Amino acid sequence: MEGRLNNMWRLTVNESKFVESALQSELRVDGRGLYDYRKLTIKFGKEYGSSQVQLGQTHVMAFVTAQLVQPYKDRPSEGSFSIFTEFSPMADPSFEPGHPGESAVELGRIIDRALRESRAVDTESLCVLAGKLVWSVRIDLHILDNGGNLVDAANVAALAALMTFRRPDCTVGGDNSQDVIIHPPEEREPLPLIIHHLPIAFTFGFFNKGSILVKKLCFVY
Repeated sequence: MEGRLNNMWRLTVNESKFVESALQSELRVDGRGLYDYRKLTIKFGKEYGSSQVQLGQTHVMAFVTAQLVQPYKDRPSEGSFSIFTEFSPMADPSFEPGHPGESAVELGRIIDRALRESRAVDTESLCVLAGKLVWSVRIDLHILDNGGNLVDAANVAALAALMTFRRPDCTVGGDNSQDVIIHPPEEREPLPLIIHHLPIAFTFGFFNKGSILVKKLCFVY
């Protein structure tokens, strides 16, 4: 990803003039207009919390899971969520196998910040026992093909997976009302997450000293 981004900005004078001339004619290399977005396709898996998003040539898969953990001390009655990204070398030659690189970490931070700062997910509804047990939601993003607009595609994939995720229902009982019973789906219907907002990534760029606006994705919910 980093290599591709670096190469993208190292244009020759002739290439820069060609791009500027094309944009002034309201055309792109792939034939789209300045405000035309890439074709967006969303597919859902058979399991709860799985989605596949294709935005142009970019392909992202998302999976959501949850487990009971102890809450943070400063938020005893709130659950949590975290995002992990995996960049496959088959998706882009510049992706390296092994531990997530800076690009993967930064992508996760952008998606996490959008969900967290907008308070899209009701984390208080993830509390089972205040100060003892809450649900921790994990979002795994797998980049299968990088054809541009990676943030926008990953953002939609994460939201689609969150909206279709279902966590096990559980009850609190026992003599001291401290025993947690997790009910299997055959016994009780799993519960969806409470989602208040859908923060959609919107990528755009300015060219020719700000006189030309180019939209990369336009998606309205």
